[in-house]
Amino acid sequence: MEFASLNLAPRRLLPALAAALLALGAGAHAADAVPLKSVAEPAAELTARYPLESLTTVDIANKALTDVADAKAEVAARDLEQRRVCYAKFFVNHCLDAAKEQRRLALKAIRPVDITANAFLRKDRADERDKSLAANEAQRPAEETQKAQDQKEKELSNADKVKQGAAKEKEVAANTRKHLGEGDKRVADHNARVLKAQQDDAVKKSQEAANVAAFQKKAQDSAARQREVAANKAAKAKDLAAKKAAEAGAAAPVVTPPPASAP
Repeated sequence: MEFASLNLAPRRLLPALAAALLALGAGAHAADAVPLKSVAEPAAELTARYPLESLTTVDIANKALTDVADAKAEVAARDLEQRRVCYAKFFVNHCLDAAKEQRRLALKAIRPVDITANAFLRKDRADERDKSLAANEAQRPAEETQKAQDQKEKELSNADKVKQGAAKEKEVAANTRKHLGEGDKRVADHNARVLKAQQDDAVKKSQEAANVAAFQKKAQDSAARQREVAANKAAKAKDLAAKKAAEAGAAAPVVTPPPASAP
């Protein structure tokens, strides 16, 4: 196709096409002169470093996955350089196809290491999970026993607290009743003292009234006796005076009083 199109091109374009072909040829030779790093080399180094049977520990598998990522990055970088050179060659598509195939083969060689390391890590995680579950299952009866014991102790503690609370409430009630009884007794004693004081006061007042009445009666009796004595004395004095007057009248002459003048 390329040579057919050259024959159909106008004669005035032939010098320019010839110059372009010469430039492409020179670029191709220059590209061929630069040694390119093999795309397959990172994969070959990786598979040599990590045989599949060596991926038997977590550390090796993790290190292998780190190197797998580095190898893939190196393959991609070398493939990019290969394709860049292809664009300087005359048969570009053929070169690109060859570079693409090299890249595919390199990634294919890397893939078993990648898959095996990941599979080992997944299996290790699954084994660890199974071990953990088995340990938990083995520990569960002891935990259940301990939990039951803890629950029993908790119930006993709660029952003891309830019992202590009931005893405390009973003590408080007894003290309350005692205090109430003491209060009632104090009130009753006070009332009794007040009543006795009132009764004593009434008796005292009654005695005082009786004493006053007796005193007044005694005074009245004394006054009556004094009046009687005085009356007796007066009667005796009168009798004596009358006797003396009678005696004096018998001894003296009788004087007739003059008649009273008419008014």
